[in-house]
Amino acid sequence: MVPEWAGGIMQRFSISTFFGITLLVLCYSQTCAQSLSPATIQGRVVDDITGEPLHGAHVFLSGTRIGTVTNPSGRFYIDRIPPGSYRLVVSIIGYERAPIEIVLREAEERTYMRRLKPVIYRMNELYVRNPDRRWERYLNRFERLFLGETPLADNATILNPEVLRFNSRWWGLFEAEAMAPLIIENLSLGYRIVYHIQEFRHSSSRTRWTGDSYFEDMTPANAEEAEYWKKNREEAFEGSLRHFLLSLSHLQLRQNGFLLYEQRKDMHGTYRRNSFRLNPERVVRKLGDDPFYHLSFNDRLEIIYACQGEDTRYPRWDNQQNRAPARVQTSYLQLNRRPVTIDPNGEIVETYGATRFGYHSFQRVADKTPKDYRPENYNPATFRVTNCGVFQ
Repeated sequence: MVPEWAGGIMQRFSISTFFGITLLVLCYSQTCAQSLSPATIQGRVVDDITGEPLHGAHVFLSGTRIGTVTNPSGRFYIDRIPPGSYRLVVSIIGYERAPIEIVLREAEERTYMRRLKPVIYRMNELYVRNPDRRWERYLNRFERLFLGETPLADNATILNPEVLRFNSRWWGLFEAEAMAPLIIENLSLGYRIVYHIQEFRHSSSRTRWTGDSYFEDMTPANAEEAEYWKKNREEAFEGSLRHFLLSLSHLQLRQNGFLLYEQRKDMHGTYRRNSFRLNPERVVRKLGDDPFYHLSFNDRLEIIYACQGEDTRYPRWDNQQNRAPARVQTSYLQLNRRPVTIDPNGEIVETYGATRFGYHSFQRVADKTPKDYRPENYNPATFRVTNCGVFQ
């Protein structure tokens, strides 16, 4: 799966009802995957040494709200899964996690046997009893880099920061590890996120991290909060990298508010935009009958989203304090290998397959919606005229 990765200036995701009002109509199953038949997985989780079934193990697809727990026999069953690439994660206290990469196609049924190895933690490894001022500074830095600095990050909180350990070196390297899963409450989008960090590293102007996350929908206090979350989720999705990749795969960039240009590096190492808009068919192609696509290009892409302007905080984050926010959002994408694969959820399959810059790098965990989320009535394969002035 694609980890969180940022480059350049730094890289900055169940239906409930309330008083009969459907909360945030969540596109799921067939609707989420553009009418593709959903897949199913089932299996069993046991102790690797004794072979005894593990009851209550959390089994989930990383980056989604799709998951379950094992029954007393250690068995699990998950259906209505949109086709795509995932990391299947099994997690239970006292055992090592066992993530595996899987690709699910239409109507596919898979069975997995997972054997977990016991692990023993010493309690003094898990918690910081008396964090000092330096640790507090590191925590503030980590929250900016990981959760982000957008308005949505203002209401995102790590509930158990004491499990974090930091390492900072004089030459600019900043690393973090978590001795237990981070519990994040995002009151801007209405998600509670369990995040298993595998790697977090910031050096110079680049931040990268990878891990496994599980999203849970929070229950709104009232209808106003439900509408607030619905609006914020839609705005977080629109213009995001996932929105772009879904639109690109279906050759519906203009209809979804995107303009695409190719940038070439000149003899001085400076990227220059080509004068004419790039035909998306030059960089993306479908792979046979499966709903997967290959993305390949040289140098990097310039991606303009014309339906939203920059947030007022972005110029300062981008070290351009003296300019006003632009009326469009501009991002850049560079491949670390060619080609990369785009799955039906708008995710790049290859780990560290691409680096994002610009506005997409400004958006981080606090701006992220689950892979299985889509705005109401969203379908990238359907012609959809936007309300953007540039397209009138």
